[in-house]
Amino acid sequence: MLSWVCAFCLLGCQKEQEKEPEPTPRNSSQILMDGKPWNQTLPNGVVVATRTVCASCWMAPLDTLYKNYFTLSISHFYDLEEYKKYPFESIYLGAIPIRTGEYKFAEVYKSPCRPDTIPQAIFFTSEFDTGKDTYHILPSEQQYIRVTKVDKATGYVEGEFMMTFIRVAKTKDSTSPDTLRIHPSRFSAVIGAHE
Repeated sequence: MLSWVCAFCLLGCQKEQEKEPEPTPRNSSQILMDGKPWNQTLPNGVVVATRTVCASCWMAPLDTLYKNYFTLSISHFYDLEEYKKYPFESIYLGAIPIRTGEYKFAEVYKSPCRPDTIPQAIFFTSEFDTGKDTYHILPSEQQYIRVTKVDKATGYVEGEFMMTFIRVAKTKDSTSPDTLRIHPSRFSAVIGAHE
């Protein structure tokens, strides 16, 4: 009887193990723009998804100074066969250091593959294969990219970012707002993988 009492006491005293958060899948992004997730299914059943591509700087093979940076290209598209090749919104993040830390984006977009630059961000809208609107970072709003995990052996990077964009160029028939807010969003990717 005493052994049963001890067993129940031990079971009752065991600390519940906390669940660790699910890791972000490789080459994926979870974007929250103006309070709405990019990955969703619309009421009519159409799936809206993202495609994430991560690469090293295009200059890396020519100069070792450029091997310490990576770029992310995140495209938002309707998951329908006829639209799949043509994203309607895209975020490009460049010149991100391949090391953990928090970084601010430059106010004006410049060619990001330079060792003396700071992280760059630009946002585009498009219709099929035609560009429409261009947005740059609004520096007066809170913005950052935080690299939380780096595995240089495999090229795996993970992190989060937040920013506000302001439109700097638009087409006559544009229906996009002047300001876009990307709330804290996550990414994970393998540099050079296009899965």
